[in-house]
Amino acid sequence: MFVVSTILLAGIVLFLCLKLFSVKKEMRRITEDLKANDGESNVSVDFVDRDLQKMVLEINHLYERILRIRANNKEEEKMIRESISMISHDMRTPLTSIIGYLQVAKKSQDKEEILQNLDVALERAKYLNRLVNDFFEISLIESGQLSGKPERVNVSELICEEILAESPEIDKRGIEPVFRQADENVYVTADRKMLARVIQNLTSNAVKYSSGRLEFRLKELAGTSRIAMTIISSTTQAIETDKIFQRFYKEDSARSKGGAGLGLYIVKCFVESMNGTVRAEKEGEEFRIIVELEQGKETVRLDKVNQALRMFGMETVPGEMDREDL
Repeated sequence: MFVVSTILLAGIVLFLCLKLFSVKKEMRRITEDLKANDGESNVSVDFVDRDLQKMVLEINHLYERILRIRANNKEEEKMIRESISMISHDMRTPLTSIIGYLQVAKKSQDKEEILQNLDVALERAKYLNRLVNDFFEISLIESGQLSGKPERVNVSELICEEILAESPEIDKRGIEPVFRQADENVYVTADRKMLARVIQNLTSNAVKYSSGRLEFRLKELAGTSRIAMTIISSTTQAIETDKIFQRFYKEDSARSKGGAGLGLYIVKCFVESMNGTVRAEKEGEEFRIIVELEQGKETVRLDKVNQALRMFGMETVPGEMDREDL
């Protein structure tokens, strides 16, 4: 009996020794693989011990996360470099223009010419100020400091206010704006200041680059609690609708006419921060931007808004739009 126990114990000890030797051998192999690994490939998981296999799998998962972080960092560094370059270009252009007009005004002896040059320099300075404000808003957006105060906002009223604000440019370009919605004001849940900026950017962009059409539509999306705001303009330019909301999008028509390509990027960031969505569509010469936001609850008649619009020779156009018109 004693001999059997001794043999059994010796067998167990031998098995454990062999097991320990095997584990140490595989551990050395893992160490060598890690030392030789360039960070671009996974460590082999062909091991006898299952616990070692699990450990190496976790190491490989860690490697994959590190590679993703590296790729993201490289992309972010590239974006930062491009942003700095574009910001420098966008700010240098109006600043150079301002200096040039001021120098011409300083040398001129003609009072009328001096005033004209000062007016141009002032307009360029205002543009530069708007550009700086845009960059500031983007810095808030990308640093995570952008925060809004959701409330019930009368989007019909904001659209009418922006149409009136843009009326000088609208008249100058010979555009007749149309505002289509139901007989009642439409409310959404949003931050009022952010939504006002969204409508301002979209309206200004549409007025500036439209070839004659400017139409606003508001409609409750059937089967949902969301409101769709559609701004329609006409353009013969080719637009990549999947890229137009990107920061500094170079093919944006706004950028081709002296803009910084930031307006629609700010629109996208603001809309998404209000739990909404925005997209662009183009069919033929018709260009649409559709913003969807959560609906407010109560409604009010449009009499007061129409009364204000009649003072400027405008009026909202009642009428239900089909879902496919969005």
